[in-house]
Amino acid sequence: MNMNFRGPNPLEIAYIIFRFPSIPGLTPPNFTPLIMSDNYRLDGKVALVTGAGRGIGAAIAVALGQRGAKVVVNYANSHEAAEKVVHEIKANGSDAIALKADVGDPEAVAKLMDKAVDHFGYLDIVSSNAGIVSFGHLKDVTPDEFDRVFRVNTRGQFFVAREAYRHLREGGRIILTSSNTASVKGVPKHAIYSGSKGAIDTFVRCLAIDCGDKKITVNAVAPGAIKTDMFLAVSREYIPNGESFTDEQVDEVCSLPSISGVFANS
Repeated sequence: MNMNFRGPNPLEIAYIIFRFPSIPGLTPPNFTPLIMSDNYRLDGKVALVTGAGRGIGAAIAVALGQRGAKVVVNYANSHEAAEKVVHEIKANGSDAIALKADVGDPEAVAKLMDKAVDHFGYLDIVSSNAGIVSFGHLKDVTPDEFDRVFRVNTRGQFFVAREAYRHLREGGRIILTSSNTASVKGVPKHAIYSGSKGAIDTFVRCLAIDCGDKKITVNAVAPGAIKTDMFLAVSREYIPNGESFTDEQVDEVCSLPSISGVFANS
């Protein structure tokens, strides 16, 4: 299989999901900002982003703050990085707090959202980004590795969605993270990761119905290979020229947390 490709980096994915204008210090050199409209502002909203210490989650958290939302920056281990994200959000004129929680633990997820509501008073948007990657041929996959990946990528996202439903105000937004390797393209030695993300596509179709009574929309984004620390740590040997998407590219696709995203519901 030819895997000589380029794809978006975390910041580009943030642009795709939330349609923001440029972000000082992070905006790609030749990026043309999208038109700022009141429909895409998030002033007065409170967002919680899991896995927001680094990568896609960090870019999304910063961009939500740029849009005017107050942001809960969740992290598992990257405390220092999460605090930098908080600092950047505050420097852009909004408010943020970093909260540690293991999203693979449903009890910890419930406590995370309790703390978010205690701190900001309410919750409007939950963006689930925490995840782990895995490469391995079928013959080499162990039960422990299977459980490690599904615990966070699948089970974790399901219970993030459950607690989001319980904690969000009416009309809120739940955004889960899938992957295009789950449904579009098979990748060698990537069955565990792809399978763990494939479940998300089914989740959102069902959860969108379950959450309808609170007018909460549920959607998933499915990025491909993104140049994050997690991806680069294991993927170099699988991409012949060593290139993948970076933090700074792509077009707008949707505006899920904004007013204009009210009719986007899986």
